[in-house]
Amino acid sequence: MSELRLSYPACAIAGKMRLSAEDIDILREHVFAEGLASSQDAMILLAINSSCTEKCPEWHHYFIENMTDFIVHNADPHGEMDEWNADWLVAMISTRGVVNSPIELDLLFHVIDISSRIPESLSIFALRQIDLAITDETGAWAALRGSRQRGLLKSDVMLIGRVMSAIARSRGGRLTAQERHALDHVGVLTGLPACHTTAA
Repeated sequence: MSELRLSYPACAIAGKMRLSAEDIDILREHVFAEGLASSQDAMILLAINSSCTEKCPEWHHYFIENMTDFIVHNADPHGEMDEWNADWLVAMISTRGVVNSPIELDLLFHVIDISSRIPESLSIFALRQIDLAITDETGAWAALRGSRQRGLLKSDVMLIGRVMSAIARSRGGRLTAQERHALDHVGVLTGLPACHTTAA
């Protein structure tokens, strides 16, 4: 995103230290009046999110809803995530496979929640964020879970449940070998009979 050129008024908003409700109104009325129409629009919104260190309470909802609407509903295939879109999302919100921003972690799981289908790569990526938080205390989830306990917390299980719900919608709950491995690594499926899973 370093080479992204922002036109006015997006460039002025991106240069601010704090995003206000008035800035959101400008974005809604003048920059993205029709919502996010392209990956370029989405990258602009991501750039604004990254560049402004302080944000008004309204920003969270605006960012999550507009990004999710574009990624899931506007981009092909409509209503679901394919490998290409999943790879694009991962590239946009992570560094070396780690999501460090809480709002971008929320975006990841909101996309997972509302997609009718997600690819194996996205479910594994999401589970990896939980694993990293527990084992390495790395990433946004490590800060949000509020504990250095290495075992599963209730909040970890709830997050894992959101991924499992998406897998159920996508493949009727059948786990691929890689998904099983990711869950085993977090400590969820130890002892689960192999007949509950399928190969990738």
